[in-house]
Amino acid sequence: MRKGKMISLFLTMLVLSVLFVMGGVCQAAKRVNLLVWTGYPETIPFYELAARDYEKEHTNVKIEVAGYALRDYERKLAISLPAGACADVLMLGSEFFPRYMSSGYLLPNPPKVDAFLKGNRYNQLFISWQTLEGKTYGLPLFGGGPSLFWNKTMFAEAGLSSAPETYGELTEYARKLAKYDEKGNLIRSGITLRLSGSGSGVAQKWTFKLWPAGGRQVVKTPSGKYYNGYNNQAGRDALKWYIDALHKYHIDDIKMKHDAEGFTLQKAAMLQRESWVIGYLKEHAPEVNYGVAYMPKWRRWGAFRNWKSMCVPISSKYPDIAWDFVMYMQQPKYVKYMLREIGWVPCRTEDVDYKDIFKETPQFRPFLVFPKDYIIYADQPLPCQDEYQTKLAERLISAYTRKDLLDNPEGIAKVIEKAAKETDEILKEAGFYGVK
Repeated sequence: MRKGKMISLFLTMLVLSVLFVMGGVCQAAKRVNLLVWTGYPETIPFYELAARDYEKEHTNVKIEVAGYALRDYERKLAISLPAGACADVLMLGSEFFPRYMSSGYLLPNPPKVDAFLKGNRYNQLFISWQTLEGKTYGLPLFGGGPSLFWNKTMFAEAGLSSAPETYGELTEYARKLAKYDEKGNLIRSGITLRLSGSGSGVAQKWTFKLWPAGGRQVVKTPSGKYYNGYNNQAGRDALKWYIDALHKYHIDDIKMKHDAEGFTLQKAAMLQRESWVIGYLKEHAPEVNYGVAYMPKWRRWGAFRNWKSMCVPISSKYPDIAWDFVMYMQQPKYVKYMLREIGWVPCRTEDVDYKDIFKETPQFRPFLVFPKDYIIYADQPLPCQDEYQTKLAERLISAYTRKDLLDNPEGIAKVIEKAAKETDEILKEAGFYGVK
């Protein structure tokens, strides 16, 4: 009897040992190395925070995050994504998202992710943009559009107590805020403008004037076709605004420090930019006394939006885990970290309360809380978007240098007409052109 019990105990221990070894082998076999890519290196701490927490809850998963300068990242995607040699989780900006979504390089959202996207967490604009033929792709993570940064100290010195509310006031205030040396050279811009640069950014920033003036880069027809929306009075007025700013009022100059750098160095009194500048100022120039206001009104009132989404490519080795991590990053504690510590506005705005952050940094409010008649708009979701915007940007950069366009409506009209014709040609080549 006792011998039988000993044998039984021995066999039990043997079985448990085998199961333990087999379990270890299986666990080792299930080790997962998940690779995440982003084109915004400043957001790496956000990904790392979520990744380390995810690893604690999923001990067989190791997550590596790699960040690249945006233009380098765009080139890297253009080569690696079609070749199936990219990361398991990708950040894609809305300007490139349609191209890769329509090319079949991305996995459509599985039911759980699709339900999460449509579950009253995001602005409907994001959802419609990331839908193709009834399927959704990816989850919007962060991004935003411009608001108006204004230097309170400079405004007070100029006798101004608040930010401009219209584009007429913007020009008037910028003229009061600009400073010149004894030779008439500009030494402080009234507002810093995007006047140069590679890629489509110059055209995108021009939209900040074009849309309020009543135009759009591309208009969608009832039949689902597209044509340029700026060979009109709005397009001419938007270009004229720049020409006057540069060559009549001289409130900015190509020689000046521009963009966030110019505002941070207090070489410019105003800047129209995204929320990341708040984080940039916090790190590089905490002494700057500034406010953030809504974009000025013209014929319309609102702000442009673009955003970055997290997607899973068809080449992902671990799609189930990749999707799980994409959803994991969307937790309120992480998206609030993105806003508070990095400065980028989260896309998850409909069910997360950011009031505590507004108390700490009230400058974030105009990026997240909008007046009732303040319209949020975006570019059309076309695969050829970057191409027509890049070509338009080249023409705008050239036009900005032309003093002969000052008080020259015919010359401005010709610039706009030629640019618009090129936009339409690109739409035709891509099979999207139509006016009905």
